[in-house]
Amino acid sequence: MVLKLMNAESSEPPIADEYQRRRIQFRRIHLNTNIESELFKRALISSNAHLAMLGKTGILSNDACARLKNALAEILHELESGHEMMSAQDADVYEALERHLKKRVGEEFILIRTAKSRNDQAATDLRLWMRDSSLELAERILCVRNTFIDLAKRDIDTVMPGYTHMQPAEAILLSHWWLANEARFSRDFSRLLDFYKRLNLLPLGANVLAGTREPIDRRMVAETLGFDDLIENSLDAVSDRDFLIEFGAFASIIGLHISQLGSELLLWVTQEFAFAKVPQQLTIKSHKLPLKRNPEVLELLRSRPSMIFGRMMEFIVQLKSITTGFSLDLQECVLGFADIVDTLDLLLDLLIGMLPGMDLDTERMREVACADLVNVSNAHDYLLNRGVSREVASRVVEQLGIYCRTRNKYLSDLGLNEWQQFSPAFEDDIYNHVSVEESVGAFCSFGGSSREQVDLGLSRSADAMEMDSRRLKQVIEKMTAKSSDSAGVSQK
Repeated sequence: MVLKLMNAESSEPPIADEYQRRRIQFRRIHLNTNIESELFKRALISSNAHLAMLGKTGILSNDACARLKNALAEILHELESGHEMMSAQDADVYEALERHLKKRVGEEFILIRTAKSRNDQAATDLRLWMRDSSLELAERILCVRNTFIDLAKRDIDTVMPGYTHMQPAEAILLSHWWLANEARFSRDFSRLLDFYKRLNLLPLGANVLAGTREPIDRRMVAETLGFDDLIENSLDAVSDRDFLIEFGAFASIIGLHISQLGSELLLWVTQEFAFAKVPQQLTIKSHKLPLKRNPEVLELLRSRPSMIFGRMMEFIVQLKSITTGFSLDLQECVLGFADIVDTLDLLLDLLIGMLPGMDLDTERMREVACADLVNVSNAHDYLLNRGVSREVASRVVEQLGIYCRTRNKYLSDLGLNEWQQFSPAFEDDIYNHVSVEESVGAFCSFGGSSREQVDLGLSRSADAMEMDSRRLKQVIEKMTAKSSDSAGVSQK
């Protein structure tokens, strides 16, 4: 809307009123009620902890702190009961909070501003929200990893083809493939907890940018809120949003892993591969072809992470040119963070619900794994072990492959005389080297795809996940033990 200059006789609202209305719309994080609700709750939590410190240090009287904290508890109860806490006149959650306080304690509400500003509180509330979201995502990642490990145990005897350049290369165990995916999500889990160390630092007490004149105890607030330490420099405390980019990087990498998994499974469910079927309740029936079921959930897993990649770049562009100190640009990043969390929640839940229900055609997998493009490498190694030069061995197995394809045979179908037409080095024991069992069992080096190594890898993965589960539990317990809800304003 273009603001117009108006004469005194105009019936339109004055420019100041229109500007105020537009300012409120601009400040309200695109009027996203879910974001406002999350930030409102964290504003209550951080304000409660700050008030507790002000009372204990004698900066405010105990009576005044008690009245304000009781009012905060009442407001939290309203919020959790589903009441709408924001009005059209509130520019942000902090104006709304003060409005609710004023209704309960009168002009004494102004004391809530003592020794803090919206700059350091906004930074604190975002970290509180991101901290809770990160721990919830870590729990979901553990669930996905546990799903992979359960599937690896189930499919320990299932043979499948391993691919390079999208061509069958060597036979492996399906369990080995599941564990490869688990390894990716294991790294994602470690990245998230490593990021958490730099996230869980308290900005509150930095005030506008230079600190406060009151003798506040920032460490007391950090203990109350469950932060591990403080952001020391007050100017850095209000302007740092490195953690948003770090979170975006973590989210982009796990999004990449989810997309890669969705893309590979999409190949598996095609009629050409025919390795798997998506649970019918997760498919969409074609309108034109009623018997055709479309695996749209896999397409969602493949495509939706692209939004995360875009948000990651958005963070960098939003933050790249701002000066040291608080700017509204810092709040513009909140919408992107909320989108990433919602997207990861959806994608991880889909994996947890879908993977165990997939119908795998293990016979079809074994059939492709027995193809000569897989077993021919064993024949090549056989010749090398009998002193045939690498150049000659390569030429022999290439000719063998052509011979089998033109006659529609497998290597295992050939008679010994046929083998020896290509090289006299082949003897009766060649048949032991072109079976799928031999192909799978041959790769016995550490981390290889033999049954013995996959069993060991499965055991190590299960132990690592159990260790990570305890590690996450310790982080949550440490945060909870530090946290205080003496006024009934909890963090959960």
